[in-house]
Amino acid sequence: MKKKLLTILVGGILILGMATGCTEQKENEKLKNEVEEKSKGNCEAEECIKLIEPEMKVEEINEIIGFDGEKKDETDAYVWQLTEKSKIEVEYKDDLGTITATMDKDKIKSENLKLSICYDIQNSIKNGTTFTYEEMVEKFEGIEGYLATKAPTFKRYIWVKDNQTFGATFSDSLDGKCSIVSLQ
Repeated sequence: MKKKLLTILVGGILILGMATGCTEQKENEKLKNEVEEKSKGNCEAEECIKLIEPEMKVEEINEIIGFDGEKKDETDAYVWQLTEKSKIEVEYKDDLGTITATMDKDKIKSENLKLSICYDIQNSIKNGTTFTYEEMVEKFEGIEGYLATKAPTFKRYIWVKDNQTFGATFSDSLDGKCSIVSLQ
């Protein structure tokens, strides 16, 4: 009986030790992932895109970001890799750039965003209702979107919740009203 009790006690201690070690390891990994990677540039992607305009030349953008962009093969496009998960890309056509920011979605997500509002907006647009950016922010109960694309004729904003991204494109030709939305 004593032998059986000792075996159970030792087994329990081993299991407890392994569980504590695993928990500690998971906590260390979580802390490591929470340490935010600093941008290589003068600004984060969500800030850089606000400072760059479609009519700017590559040299001007290099100065704003703080390092030279890499030219993509066989296209008139440049990429500034700011962090592992974020970058700015500018593709030129007729001397005007379409600027796209790829952002770390874990960093820009909003727990307060209601996906039901995204679905309501999608249905409204399908039925012919349009919204300005300000009206959409009001629909989202004050939650601002992140500028993801800036082009000569439109702007695209995104809202992120968990692994879902709601995108809305606002067209200059429609007086800044939204004509295209997506939920991915």
